Amino acid sequence: MVLDSLRKDRVSAYDHDRETAPTLSALSTYATRYENAFTPAPWTLPSHTSMFTGVFPSEHGVTNGFSDGMSRLPNSRTTLAEHLSNAGYRTAGFSNNPWVGQLSGLDRGFDEFVEWDLEISQSETDGVHTTRDELYSRLHPALGKAARQPVFLLKRRFFTDRLVSRAKRWLTQQAESSAPTFTFLNLMEAHSPYFPPKRAFEVLDLEPPSAIEPRVLNTKLLAYVMGKSDLAPETRRRVMEYYDASVRYQDEKVAELLGLLQHEGMFDDTLVVVCSDHGKTLGDFPRTEQPPHYVRDINLNVPLWIKRPSQRDGETVDDLFELTSVFDVIRDGNPPTESYTTDVAIAEDFVPHAGRNTPDDITRWRVAADADHKYVRNDTGDEYLYDRPIDTRRTQPDPDRCDAYAEKLSDRVQQFGTESDGAASSTDQEIDSSVEAQLKDLGYM
Repeated sequence: MVLDSLRKDRVSAYDHDRETAPTLSALSTYATRYENAFTPAPWTLPSHTSMFTGVFPSEHGVTNGFSDGMSRLPNSRTTLAEHLSNAGYRTAGFSNNPWVGQLSGLDRGFDEFVEWDLEISQSETDGVHTTRDELYSRLHPALGKAARQPVFLLKRRFFTDRLVSRAKRWLTQQAESSAPTFTFLNLMEAHSPYFPPKRAFEVLDLEPPSAIEPRVLNTKLLAYVMGKSDLAPETRRRVMEYYDASVRYQDEKVAELLGLLQHEGMFDDTLVVVCSDHGKTLGDFPRTEQPPHYVRDINLNVPLWIKRPSQRDGETVDDLFELTSVFDVIRDGNPPTESYTTDVAIAEDFVPHAGRNTPDDITRWRVAADADHKYVRNDTGDEYLYDRPIDTRRTQPDPDRCDAYAEKLSDRVQQFGTESDGAASSTDQEIDSSVEAQLKDLGYM
């Protein structure tokens, strides 16, 4: 389960002072919680593709999304769902995010896949979808259009609620089957725009919104995300309250899913992986800083829980873990806690990420991080060093230390496969207008 854009510092299980995620706090008593999990990329498309393929963005090539032609996973790359399907698993995916699905090819290998707008893009199992579900699927262009409007009943909670309901129906059906099952969900409540219910504000002792405030606040936030204006301090404070309330609402949905596993007697024998694909900068750092704010720990160091089958005691792991290893963890089924940790975590960022037109130049940044420092460089030779505990860039980095991290980074990159191993390249595929409009609403276009 990927909780899209969930920041580690806003999760109560990671010591946030608001109880934003009591379900995840409870999960921590059963699961292994990772303090230093690193995403391979600071935004959705390449991060998910890496988790689905087990390789880094420069290897799979799905690094950017532009409406005039985007990168798409080639058939030569086998996805996690395809691996598991070939091994006899029944597979289903439910995605809140338009990047994660048929647009990028990440729906491959799933017997069932439900897109962000409730379109059923894959369906091979009888009895999973109701007549109403199939009607929603046929009407998904109209629903997508409605979802772009700032109307509470048709904003993301509408889709989140129905995606979770369908996932619960799928899991209930699988409880009666002897075949192994792989279920993937992407939930996006921590990604702007934010329309959490009033009860989420109330339970956190926050001021509930007026009827008009969400529209106004999200308009200001979108202008900030698109680089058109800054967030005033009071606006940012309120945005973070909306963020926390959204996380709290999302936590209710996580509780429904984990509760169903327990009710059906599946929880103990199930490998449960809950993580974020990246964080989200909401006025924390200047958007024009160099290196880009995307390489800050607030975006790269993500929350992660892994509950192994039969695991009953929670534990905390401080060692570095790369989300590319989620592929191996799920494929292997019951890995030891210490498996897949690393001495240096690698991340890559290709800037800009997305837009209406492909730019002439795309800059690649690479990161090598350990417990103490984070080394950042781009392909033109610019290099920077951060002190990780406080995520502060050194104005005069030690050349010897930079050289040592540069060598560690180069050693890891040399182990990467090459793009000839099956990486994507920019294609002439154009993004559908309704999907592009939704991506615009999310701040990508």
